[in-house]
Amino acid sequence: MFYVAGEMGLCMYKYENFIGKVLDGRYKILELVGLGGMAFVLKAEDLVMNRIVAIKILNDEYNGNEQAEARFINESKAVAMLSNKNIVSIYDVAIYPDMKYIVMEFLDGITLREYLDNKGALPWKEACVYILQILRALEHAHSKGVIHRDIKPQNVILQKNGEIKVTDFGIAKLPNTPSLTLTEKAIGTVYYISPEQASGRETDYFSDIYSVGIMLYEAVTGSLPFMADSPLSIAMMQVGQSPQHPKELVDTLPEGVCQIILKAMEKETDSRFASAHSMSKAIEWVLRNPDVVFLLGAGTDGEAKNNPAAVSIDMIDTGEINDYAESEIADVVSNGKKKKSNKKNKDKQDNTSKPNRTLFPIITAVALSFIIVTVIMGSILVVNFIGGIINPANTGDEGAVFPNIVGEFWNSQFESNLANGSYGQKFKVDKVVLAENDNFKAGQIISQYPEPGQEKKEKDNSGFYRFEFITVCSNLTDVVIPNVSYYTATQARIILQSKDYQLKVDTVKESNYGYYDGQVIRTEPPIGSIATPGETVTLFICERTPSADTDFMPDLVGLTKKQAENLIKYTLYNYEFVMEQSINGTNRVVSQSISPGEKNPSSTLVTITVSIKLDGIEMPNLIGMTYSEAIQGILDIGIKVGDYSMFYVLYGDTTPRMETVGLNYYDAVYVLQWLGYKNAPDSIDAYVVYQSIPEGTIVNRNDEISLIYGVDIDE
Repeated sequence: MFYVAGEMGLCMYKYENFIGKVLDGRYKILELVGLGGMAFVLKAEDLVMNRIVAIKILNDEYNGNEQAEARFINESKAVAMLSNKNIVSIYDVAIYPDMKYIVMEFLDGITLREYLDNKGALPWKEACVYILQILRALEHAHSKGVIHRDIKPQNVILQKNGEIKVTDFGIAKLPNTPSLTLTEKAIGTVYYISPEQASGRETDYFSDIYSVGIMLYEAVTGSLPFMADSPLSIAMMQVGQSPQHPKELVDTLPEGVCQIILKAMEKETDSRFASAHSMSKAIEWVLRNPDVVFLLGAGTDGEAKNNPAAVSIDMIDTGEINDYAESEIADVVSNGKKKKSNKKNKDKQDNTSKPNRTLFPIITAVALSFIIVTVIMGSILVVNFIGGIINPANTGDEGAVFPNIVGEFWNSQFESNLANGSYGQKFKVDKVVLAENDNFKAGQIISQYPEPGQEKKEKDNSGFYRFEFITVCSNLTDVVIPNVSYYTATQARIILQSKDYQLKVDTVKESNYGYYDGQVIRTEPPIGSIATPGETVTLFICERTPSADTDFMPDLVGLTKKQAENLIKYTLYNYEFVMEQSINGTNRVVSQSISPGEKNPSSTLVTITVSIKLDGIEMPNLIGMTYSEAIQGILDIGIKVGDYSMFYVLYGDTTPRMETVGLNYYDAVYVLQWLGYKNAPDSIDAYVVYQSIPEGTIVNRNDEISLIYGVDIDE
């Protein structure tokens, strides 16, 4: 979860308040680098030590939550006990009644989860050197009596130099302290937990070794050993089912690597490696002796010196097996580049040393290469040409140079000027951040990103170039009116009246053919304006009648298929969708056969073209499905299951479904909590009341969906 940017919900994470400030007179906050479920991470400058650090701050809503605070404090205690180059370092901890934070080293890298998702199965040597570093971190932690208990790729950072850092000791078991109560989320991702964790038994060092075994299995095969349609099923597989042999998935894997994986994943703790140190020694041995086949019974390390095939997998460091050095690890990580370089040099040497009779094959090869390149380039031109037809907004796009808007006053008129081309191109602003600044007046723009003069080639689907954010001078008590257009009146009211905005809300109804009944059309003051808590915001709500504007064509370009259908069905038009596949597919409407605003006779047919990626799949409706039916439906179309929650609901209550339409998962959970719905324990009788990807949306394999379930209670 470290340093991985995520999606905010309802601006509940007030990290904007920290940007540019100095925390405790020492840490100058620079930017957000990560959001997690319980905390957010900021990049900061330590003004005392003159170094860049990362500061992990517990979210406001978890202050006072005993379990969350215990986990947060537990992490600081665990890492403070440790000092190892493969474990993230902690520099400072602050525990206040209203705020808690940990200062740690700043890591320039990505999670191993991201790396595996991007690369798939790794070369076995590369996977082994990463696992070797994780084991060295665990060996140190175990020597101090600390058991991690949540080893998984999400909690491992891979830095640019190939160095591994183990993070997130939030549920670690510490020496001489009571264990944290483990909820389903706290015991770690079910794909990596040990049999003893899955069955609720006492955990020890062997649990970490099992998790490392699963990570190595996944790294070298590209697959997890256990997959099923529910977390409970996977947990039961961890307890009682043997994994498929790795060689059945990748037949080129060395036997020694497979033996290490399967031994680490033994169901009984006594059958696993005796320690992280022992497993690391086995990995070092197979890295130096790829053809080794370990003895699974008795054997000694003394035999290994003269006969690699006779070495026992139960390694004991006798001094005869030297540690795999950092230089060797670096060589493995960069091995792919070295192989390419060596091959080029060898080819060059071979070509200069061979006699003239080889010229004909060389000339032939060159000619063939030229033909192949020509065909490839022609294919690319054709694909680009077709892509231009499917995505006309990008055709002839010469890019834009971002103007200097620092010093301008941010208001609805200025926003309109940006959008109508007054600055040479059409621009939109994604995010407005508020900050105090003595050198600017309230409402003036302090900074912008992209910066003035920077170029950007790509427009969005609506034909705009986008500022990622601007910073506006304001008192920190002020707020920016969020974008609540297309939300229901109830959703918008909940958001605006929440503790993050504390605004009063009035509503006015008006007719508008571009929205459907009950949706917010606009606000006054406008969306994006600066407001003071207690100020009144008027919501203009769409009121549709069967005769009102039903023969006007709405603007559908840039919408998802489901959004477009929700608009067009309120008109008198007949409609059809055409799905066009493209390598540059946007999964959104790219054209409509009748222009927006046109008025036509009823029942006129409009053709709506949606550009989808080559592996695009239409999301089915999961609402009303049982827990197991929904999971199976998700697995059938090849996407992943993300977060989920369960709430008690009255039988037949449609409020959870109606009031979460169009919201992201975190907003949906927040809205239901605000409405008074109580969390329920997991139940096989639960049914889906919310899906984060709406029915009809075009998704791609490995996309992730989050769900909310309802559990019936009696009135």
